[in-house]
Amino acid sequence: MIDFGYDEYGAAYLYPETTELMTLNEELELIAKAQKGSKRAMNEVVGKYERLCHKLARKFAFTASNHDHEDLLQEAKIGLIKAIKSYDSKHGAKPITWFYYAIRGHVVSAGRSDRKQPAYPYSIEDCPRAYNVEDPSQDPKVRDDLPRGLVEKIIRECCGGMHTKRAKIVMDRYGLLGRKELRNCECAEKYGITKYAVTSHTSGFKRKARLCFPELAQFV
Repeated sequence: MIDFGYDEYGAAYLYPETTELMTLNEELELIAKAQKGSKRAMNEVVGKYERLCHKLARKFAFTASNHDHEDLLQEAKIGLIKAIKSYDSKHGAKPITWFYYAIRGHVVSAGRSDRKQPAYPYSIEDCPRAYNVEDPSQDPKVRDDLPRGLVEKIIRECCGGMHTKRAKIVMDRYGLLGRKELRNCECAEKYGITKYAVTSHTSGFKRKARLCFPELAQFV
């Protein structure tokens, strides 16, 4: 098998499938054609560096233990294609240098993305609680809604009436009395105020409601 790289004068490549030498200028011309959309040129450049992709996929396989060689090879080729498209000789780097670090980065990033994934179980059988799924302590307790009349009374006494600005903000923010629940930013946009003002209105309402109706503190 023939290795490729620049010769002792730093001006030629050994083409991986032949004993022909490709000069640096010839390779730059090939890369330029690939960047202009030539699929044949792109395939030639990818074929030229395919062995490098295999080599780096094997060398850095330990960084992505969940991937087999074919997966890492595909990642390497994706990095190579991106590097071909972004290569510019004005940066002062030779193609092999530019491509090497791009390929290596894509291979290593495959494992890095795996490590960022949350370690959730794939199925209930893999869950530590697989044999305790009927634990009654885990049953949610659903609280009954407050009667409409009581809700109106709380809003009236804690917001200074049903038609005050604070009352309208509270009803919109929490979706009370048939209104659609809005987020802070949506309430702010509707009433032409800041999100902090919306928070101030709702916090003031809850504080006064807990004070005036301590028996309903769990609902407010």
